[in-house]
Amino acid sequence: MQPEPTDAPRPRRRRHGLVRDVLEVLIIAVVLYIAIWSALQTVRVDGESMVGTLQNNDLLLASKISYYFGDPQRGDVVVLMPPSDPTKDFIKRVIGIPGDKIEIDGSRSPTALLIKPGGQGAWQRLQEPYLPEKWDTMNFCCLPSGTESSAPQPLTIPAGKYFVMGDNRNRSSDSRMFGLVPRKNILAKAFVRVLPFGHFGLGAGPTLVPDSTAVVLETPVAPAIILALPPAFLLSRRRRRRQRSAAAG
Repeated sequence: MQPEPTDAPRPRRRRHGLVRDVLEVLIIAVVLYIAIWSALQTVRVDGESMVGTLQNNDLLLASKISYYFGDPQRGDVVVLMPPSDPTKDFIKRVIGIPGDKIEIDGSRSPTALLIKPGGQGAWQRLQEPYLPEKWDTMNFCCLPSGTESSAPQPLTIPAGKYFVMGDNRNRSSDSRMFGLVPRKNILAKAFVRVLPFGHFGLGAGPTLVPDSTAVVLETPVAPAIILALPPAFLLSRRRRRRQRSAAAG
């Protein structure tokens, strides 16, 4: 009888194979880190200029690639370098985009932030549910640079420039102080709040609504209706008025 075959010993894994696996994992981790770092950044809120939407020390995630495929839009919360100090990063909200005509009228209550989107049509009022209090500081605009003025003054935003503001209007350093922001100074779009827990998201954004003053001015239509009435109808109404006045006398 032939002896029963025994199990062949398993070949030992070569040491260089293990090293190669570890290197592959490390390379993948580095590539993923670089990809995430290139696409996203964390932003810590410093200050109270965005109170109403963000609080001091909130931690946000911002996308650095969002504006590779498109331009900032009205209502975006963005990370930017102010023209007055490119060593700092600010968090502000985009209010006016290239081509818009913008005006801020603090003589109205509440302060009216008026926009003609694309510079066309009637004035529309920006409705902003996130403002934390009555806005009564730096509430006239704009000089040609985009800074505050002493009276309402419309400004058409030129190509490649943006008008930005903090949501806490009475305590914000923004375009009213440092002027319009070049497109290249807008670095990232904030899209989610990470900390504190339970406060994810950035809340509701602004909406444009018809300006009530413009609506009131456009509503009177009675004169046009009277002119459209036939002459015979007007003459008959005059005769009836004369008859009523004679009877009363």
